[in-house]
Parts: sequence; C-alpha cells; structure tokens
Amino acid sequence: MKAMDTATAKRKGIKLRATIIYRKEGEVLFVRKRKAKWNLPGGRVERDETPLEAAMREMAEETGLAFDELRYLTMYREDKVIHYLFEARKADDKPRPRNEIEACRWIKASDVSKRRVRRPIKTLLKRCA
Repeated sequence: MKAMDTATAKRKGIKLRATIIYRKEGEVLFVRKRKAKWNLPGGRVERDETPLEAAMREMAEETGLAFDELRYLTMYREDKVIHYLFEARKADDKPRPRNEIEACRWIKASDVSKRRVRRPIKTLLKRCA
C-alpha cells in the first residue's frame, strides 16, 4: 500500500482517513458521536503515522477493541477525502463506546440504506465492501 504522506495531503487540501469495516455474522460495526449519524470506526491519519497505525489507534480509541491484524482492502477517494480501508478480523471483546463515541451498534448490511448513516459511508460500502 502506497500512502500519501500527511504533509502532501495537507498542502493539497486532502484529508487522509483510516476506515475500518468490522463484520460479524452478517452485520457491520458502526459508531456514532453525540447528535451525529452512524459512521464506520476510524479517523484521521496523524503526522508520521501510517494508515494501518491510524486504523489500529482509532479502533482502540473509539471502541476499546484491539486487533492483532487488520487487512488492507483498498484506497477509496471521494472528493477531498482519501479513505484507507481496512477489514478487521474477529475480536474477543465486545465493542464499547469510548472517548467522543456515544454508541456502538451492529447494523445488518442490508439495513444500512435505511439507517442514519453518513452518505459517504453508504457509498463507500456499496463500492468497496
């Protein structure tokens, strides 16, 4: 995976995000901040951090889950945001909201279009997952 460095991205006005799809028994894990729509776990790639490191950090910060391995799927660009998309493998623990996250919820893939999920995430899931 060849990732754009954060300094170049910032100069070009591009946001770099590490985004994680965690599937379990036909459902996908979503997180939600207070008064926000549902989103996939993930967040900004910090300076001097790889997308994989950002994905691991964000998953732990938002859900308390730690994974031995995240599998890189693809890079997905929408407007001024580049998502480095990872797939999480089975975790032993149950996701719990942490830090700015108010709730964690498993949503059936077939129900995502009916839920208050951020539009870019709906598009990303249709195209990449």
